[in-house]
Amino acid sequence: MTLRFALLPGLATAALLAASAAMAQDSGAAPAQAPADAPAQSQPAAPQPYVAATHGDWQIICPPQEAQGPTGACEMYQLLNDSQGSPTAEISIAALPLGAEFSAGATITTPLETFLPAGLAWYTGDRPADDQIRVEPFRVCSVVGCLIRMGLSADEVDAMKAGSTSTILIRPFVAVDQEVAINVSLSGFTAAFDDLQTRLSNAAAAQRTQSN
Repeated sequence: MTLRFALLPGLATAALLAASAAMAQDSGAAPAQAPADAPAQSQPAAPQPYVAATHGDWQIICPPQEAQGPTGACEMYQLLNDSQGSPTAEISIAALPLGAEFSAGATITTPLETFLPAGLAWYTGDRPADDQIRVEPFRVCSVVGCLIRMGLSADEVDAMKAGSTSTILIRPFVAVDQEVAINVSLSGFTAAFDDLQTRLSNAAAAQRTQSN
């Protein structure tokens, strides 16, 4: 998974380049001719995921195919900052069909310097007094960070809808005795999750229509 906060500026750059080309055509200026020995132009970039909607602190990220019809593959996404406001981690959540073991699936990406044996702890609202906190193991690390994938039960989703903050706890490799808390804002969570469920339902209805 690529960090989407790095992806989105790329989309903005593409839009600016397209606008510049349109301005050049409107002005009647002839496009510059490439030298005869210049290498052939690279192929246009493949379509990228895009922000379909924003609800509070959550973005709905959809694959490019969503523009042609519901795919059921959109996710709700939030970039997570540290106490200094620097991007530190990210979380994406997908709604799952009725009958699935979980109501939603979450993917969390943390820095490469995370101490993996400690896993990732997660809770919503106040920290439990007995410190009985859910802890998930890391699955894999890539060039962008280390990943956790976990299911969210209906009760956990309901708690997030009713709450204001969830908390991620990790430990840095350089200081394994120190716990680092990363806050996940739940502003707009209910609207974003309802949006996902609607898109999932629309995709299922479209699939049934095509099969009939």
